[in-house]
Amino acid sequence: MKTALIFGSSGGIGHQFVEYCLAHYEHVFACTRQPQSFQTIEGDNQSKLHMMKLDPSSETELQLFSEYLTGRGFDIQLIINACGLLHDESRNIAPEKKIEDFNQKNFENVISANTLITPLIAKYLLPHLEAGAKAQQSTGVFASLSARVGSIGDNYLGGWYSYRASKAALNQLIKTLSIESSRRFKHCTIIAIHPGTTDTELSKPFQANVPEEKLFTTQYSVSKMMAVIEGLTLEDNGKFYAWDGKEIEW
Repeated sequence: MKTALIFGSSGGIGHQFVEYCLAHYEHVFACTRQPQSFQTIEGDNQSKLHMMKLDPSSETELQLFSEYLTGRGFDIQLIINACGLLHDESRNIAPEKKIEDFNQKNFENVISANTLITPLIAKYLLPHLEAGAKAQQSTGVFASLSARVGSIGDNYLGGWYSYRASKAALNQLIKTLSIESSRRFKHCTIIAIHPGTTDTELSKPFQANVPEEKLFTTQYSVSKMMAVIEGLTLEDNGKFYAWDGKEIEW
């Protein structure tokens, strides 16, 4: 049973990944801390959708999810981590414009949301991806949403200390994980992918200066990213892609 796991499915991009995968996979697990109804899902797709209330920062919950999947016949082909944090008005978290804006607690929260979840998911679910890909004689893909601002070589504007650092650290983790994967999970490709500036709650406060043609709908962004993901081979393991398939400097 060809299966996709989507983390962060209550967000704009994560929700759209679920919608897309329901049209292409036999089973889709929508993993989120706050399950929602997915009212747009109708007909046969409802039977494909598995809502999973899960905190991806909890090792206990990830371990239980891994145990649940074991022996149930789900051939995991795709894992996407669409979790992320850029701002949170309720916690006074916002991208720093200058170093005086840097706040230790905010930094820790951003790192927790943007960096730590990916290796935790990998720790408990990469063996399932390997087994599923092997069973289907295909390439299993583990893709984490990163951001171009996480590229150290592409940083020309400065600012956004916490967000940049969290994505740069995520990129290093993905690169390191891909090296281990080439030895231990030989049917898997691990990548980072940048969705472009997408019209979601995450980007809304920062859209004013974005040209209309560069502000993507979630449908467009996800369709482009899935085109990249569906074209991946084992030779692409450990790469950082933009939504349009172009490689980004780490």
